[in-house]
Amino acid sequence: MDKRAILGIALSILVLVLYQELITRLYPPPSQIPPPAGEKQDAKSPGPKEPPAESKTAEVVAQTPPAPPETRRREPARDIRVETENYVVVFTSRGARLKSFKFKKYRVTAADDSPPFEMVQTASGVPLPLGVRWQTPQPFDDGELVYSVQGGDKVLKGDATSTLQFQAQNDNGVVITKLFTFSGSTYPIEMEVSVKTPGGAPPTPEIVLTEKADHPAYNYGAPFEGFIALVDGKIKRHPADEAAEGLEFRGDVSWAGFGHTYFFFGLVLENGAAHKVSVREDRAALVLSVGGPGSEERATLFIGPKELETLKAVGKELERAIDFGYFGFVAIPFLYLLHFFHGFTGSYGVDIILLTVLIKILLAPLTHKSFVSMKAMQKLQPQMEKIKEKYGNDKEKLNKEIMELYRRNGVNPLGGCLPMVLQFPVFIGLYNALSTPIELRHASFLWIKDLSRPDWESLPITVAGWQLGIPVLTILMGASMFIQQWMTPTAGDPNQRKIMMLMPLMFTFLFVSFPAGLTVYWLVNNLLTIAQQYWINRHDH
Repeated sequence: MDKRAILGIALSILVLVLYQELITRLYPPPSQIPPPAGEKQDAKSPGPKEPPAESKTAEVVAQTPPAPPETRRREPARDIRVETENYVVVFTSRGARLKSFKFKKYRVTAADDSPPFEMVQTASGVPLPLGVRWQTPQPFDDGELVYSVQGGDKVLKGDATSTLQFQAQNDNGVVITKLFTFSGSTYPIEMEVSVKTPGGAPPTPEIVLTEKADHPAYNYGAPFEGFIALVDGKIKRHPADEAAEGLEFRGDVSWAGFGHTYFFFGLVLENGAAHKVSVREDRAALVLSVGGPGSEERATLFIGPKELETLKAVGKELERAIDFGYFGFVAIPFLYLLHFFHGFTGSYGVDIILLTVLIKILLAPLTHKSFVSMKAMQKLQPQMEKIKEKYGNDKEKLNKEIMELYRRNGVNPLGGCLPMVLQFPVFIGLYNALSTPIELRHASFLWIKDLSRPDWESLPITVAGWQLGIPVLTILMGASMFIQQWMTPTAGDPNQRKIMMLMPLMFTFLFVSFPAGLTVYWLVNNLLTIAQQYWINRHDH
């Protein structure tokens, strides 16, 4: 071998040695962060058992500074999966953010082969939720920061709890820590966020939630309601188009998030005094941020069903996320009655029937008085016609004589209207009780697959490419209402009676789009009213 070849090999070896030494000095191996204290290791999660001593998130940050940011950014991001009895959640170490959240007990549709409903998923142009950002001293967002992770994939059941910790350091030396605590049997996830600087005052972080700005108009799985928050004890509800224009509230923020008809995705703050919550549209996303005066934030992350008792268990009046409307004082007791009946029957269809019977019994005296009053007015019809012929040109005298006729015969002209007036809040309250909470979602009854949807969807047909259906239950409801109207005595002229006979047709078209559960109520109510009217006609003379 000639001298030039030997010299080339020697130089090559020298270059490799120097390169490795340079890389080692510039990019040291990342520091290992000790496991957070108090974590209960589940059976399927590898790793040594943690010591029982308690430690604060800030102490962990102070004792184990993460590797330099240039190393953190060059590490590949990884996913961490946590499964409980209620959900499967996936985090990514890039930004320590929520990548996916799937329910285990709720599906997209009522079909048996329907996939689980995914409340959080990646979407183009929508940043992943649970980001941390601040505006001063320099604007910062942790979306591209790769966090080191303490903890791995977990499967939790029952009362088992476990933690997952993310920690990273940005270019300015600010250490960010996110700590999540999961429970095997409940939906709430405890969350702690803290920031610490090597010197000087730390920034005040904001926790960021995101949602798609544009939701499908016919998202039957969970129609999007928009932004919901409880600030200074007052509910703030704004649909997506209002939230997109930009909203900001300051005060005592109890909780804030995004509402769907059947689910809620938000943060319940441990101490929301002197906090700011804002929401705005940023390209394809609705971006919600919550922040307060301190460098630490403790909150409960709730992603779960709008089930009354589940929300109440979280605290901070989270149950007010359910919009029962102005007649909530009627809807909530009805919902509790449905729960009570369901403990015996196991069928929400049967529960609605039992509730209808109970309401009918409570209103029976008023309904009876109404029918008797209408029959009495019907008997007075010939005398009323004579008064109209005699005083037809004198309206004041005509009204006076008719009222005197009512007085002599003990008839209340408003007696037939009172039960209908009382039925209105009952109907609206029951509508909200059956269509807003999650209980009736995908609940089946007879041939109906979903009591929260119109009944024609349970018997679908395709005509010339159009997806239609047969509203059997609605047709039966309309027919029963026609019979009821035909049996009801009227004191008006024949033309008025013909107009009243059109009401069943109008209600039938109206109920085509109503939840099947409400149609069950109206049908059973009509049948009971027909039976009551038949009894009155047979026994009252």
